[in-house]
Amino acid sequence: MLSAQEKRDILMARYYANKESVDSRIARDIERYRKGNFRIKVADGPGITVKVSQKTHDFKFGANIFLLDEFETPEENRKYREFFADHFNLATVPFYWNTLEPEEGKPRFEKGCSRIYRRPSTELCMEFCAEHGIEPKLHCLVYDQFVPDWVEKLPLEEAEKKYEQRIAQIAQRYKGRMYEFEVINELLAESDWKRKSAVSAKRDILEWAFALAQKYLPGETLMINETTSRILREKGYRCPYFMMIDAALLRGTPIHKIGVQYHMFTGATATTEAEFDESIRTSSALNDPVGMLRSLDTLWQLGLPLEITEVTIPTFGDTPEDEQLQAELLELWYSVWFSHPGMEGIVYWNTVEKTAWVDPAGSNRVWNENNSRGGLLHRDMTPKKSALKLRELLSERWHTEQTLVTDEEGCISFRGFYGTYEAQAGDQVLTVGLHK
Repeated sequence: MLSAQEKRDILMARYYANKESVDSRIARDIERYRKGNFRIKVADGPGITVKVSQKTHDFKFGANIFLLDEFETPEENRKYREFFADHFNLATVPFYWNTLEPEEGKPRFEKGCSRIYRRPSTELCMEFCAEHGIEPKLHCLVYDQFVPDWVEKLPLEEAEKKYEQRIAQIAQRYKGRMYEFEVINELLAESDWKRKSAVSAKRDILEWAFALAQKYLPGETLMINETTSRILREKGYRCPYFMMIDAALLRGTPIHKIGVQYHMFTGATATTEAEFDESIRTSSALNDPVGMLRSLDTLWQLGLPLEITEVTIPTFGDTPEDEQLQAELLELWYSVWFSHPGMEGIVYWNTVEKTAWVDPAGSNRVWNENNSRGGLLHRDMTPKKSALKLRELLSERWHTEQTLVTDEEGCISFRGFYGTYEAQAGDQVLTVGLHK
């Protein structure tokens, strides 16, 4: 069994080997791309004391909202709601077809519909987001791994018609209500799926999916999303994801944003300590900030904004040292992503321990994401060190709060993170958006 120090040495080796250059780039680019110089008129003359406080971030910090009101007790549900509202301004809302419409013609949009674990109704999620100023994002229009039983065996032409009906119905209800729409997900993983419809075999599935989305969702932000391993391990312009998007754009496909996942599902199939330790050694290849920055730089050359759409950072054991390592990894990776000029958001995936996805049919072994211990909260809803670190980043390190004095023109000048601010001078409060 690996010791805490051995785990740290393995997982941080690539960062430590390039620490000075990585840290320098992070600091430089956060200052360059996440902050601006602002001048605001707040008074009629000089010498007025003004307190400036940032209230919201333009950058999106999110999580999936799959556990909204999914716990057995009101107290657990209350704590989940509070944690989500206090930390995130973006929520990934589940639109998996097999659970959104398990029975044809009876979609689970409305509050109070039949319960399916980790799949709260869409309107429940939308209501929560509206109450707390959180932007909802749709995941996902075409994700053929999660096709309903009543579509799986249909001939291609019929399956295509069902997909078009689905997208038209969703668009009628949610056009203008979503921050963005994930159009298609994990095409590069399709060969590993155990079930899918005839649509997965389409040569032009990418172009077809975006054409349907554009037809019914004109003017909306349409994005592509993909798994991480192939992105991080393939280099430069020969990365399959880059080449797939590049070719689609050349054919006029209306892709507006590129989604990149980062799951370290360490130990998801491990059944022994030896297998878990080996999965840690394997995970070290993913923990490479230089490789990540290089991959993001390459994708950004496609001219589209980026988003880290799904994040899992494991806790590599049950000790305080393991929790501390998870918190340090979260700090490193959020700093890397927040610093990148093309990045617009980061979405953590499973926030509560022991509530992640389990797929007993996914492979020869049970795939259990709970083995990775990737939550930010313990199962009793208390914060892990990673949750405390995230709070520190959002509320302290990447937060602007200053006390200033107006100049001769009644203005204050400062440099701060992009977002919405309150400027208070005595009893007067001015709310202003300071954006790029």
